[in-house]
Amino acid sequence: MKSRVYVPPMAGVTDLVFRDIVRSIDPNCMMSTEMVSSRALLARPESRIMDLGPNEHPIGIQIFGHEPDVMVHAAQLAEAKGADFVDINMGCPVPKITKGKDGCALMREPELAREIISAVKAAIKIPVTVKFRLGWDDSTRNAVQFGEMAEGAGASMVTVHGRTRQQLYSGEADWHFIAKVKAALSIPVFGNGDVFSPENAATLLEITDCDGVAVARGSLGNPWLIPRITKYLDTGVLEDAPDDIERMRCAYLHCLGLLRYKGPRVGINESRRHLTQYTKGIPGAAPFRNRLTQIASADDAAQILAELALVAAGEEGRKRFLLTVEQNNFKYSEHPGEGHSERESGIQAPVYVGAVAPVAVP
Repeated sequence: MKSRVYVPPMAGVTDLVFRDIVRSIDPNCMMSTEMVSSRALLARPESRIMDLGPNEHPIGIQIFGHEPDVMVHAAQLAEAKGADFVDINMGCPVPKITKGKDGCALMREPELAREIISAVKAAIKIPVTVKFRLGWDDSTRNAVQFGEMAEGAGASMVTVHGRTRQQLYSGEADWHFIAKVKAALSIPVFGNGDVFSPENAATLLEITDCDGVAVARGSLGNPWLIPRITKYLDTGVLEDAPDDIERMRCAYLHCLGLLRYKGPRVGINESRRHLTQYTKGIPGAAPFRNRLTQIASADDAAQILAELALVAAGEEGRKRFLLTVEQNNFKYSEHPGEGHSERESGIQAPVYVGAVAPVAVP
């Protein structure tokens, strides 16, 4: 384990493009794909959720389901894809997942959960990890016993979110209860929930004695949080957050990456959410965020972000943002190889879009 920072699966977020951004600024952090349905893989084993880039290890593929034989099949596909570990989701609280026996619903059926973990462990050579919550609700907080079961069934690591399923994402994460899980297990435990700053991460580790911290929602529109946490935990140095223009540059490049990877329709739809996340906290950004939810192209995003850059940092900020737009337009023009490269100009893109695969046939 090279890092104490883990970016766990987030549906609609931790795709290849997002992971490429994080990897470009923190190469050694642990990451996982979005969760993929084991049953869906029976019909469509080539699911692009399991797409992995050549330079993004260590990387896990997260699977969910409640049928041991189907989960085994999914885990074997993940191993064949090149995953370094398979993560089993036993913590997703979303009703459409838990209405069956998937996600956090498995915390109510620990014997079935044990059967799944054991079967997957026996079927693959790479490590198996498990993500779960404190329990279904406050009256059934069984995370300690569930963690002991997971370890006994063969899990190499667990990630514990400090909320119950009933809480979803409301209230505060209970780090002290995560500490009880850590104290009961001998395998690595990563704590998850309410980590929005390097200081949060350090406090979680101090309270829980966990081996690492999982950073999920805090990284939305803020991939720099990952390396800032890494440096703070390793050295005690608290690096400054990026300025507003850097955030807008990354937002635009993220949009371009999604368009190239997923195509115009899906790419634009998914870009809207990310663009609004990147602009949160920028003074005067509220009306621009509303417009970003309605973009129809990368040009729309560039125009709106350029206007916001002018408001946030004046004409110099606007020029700095537009330089990124111009460089990328030139990079993907019909006559590449002429003029100045990004490296020569001193501007380094937060996302290496060259690593993003072209849009595949669905």
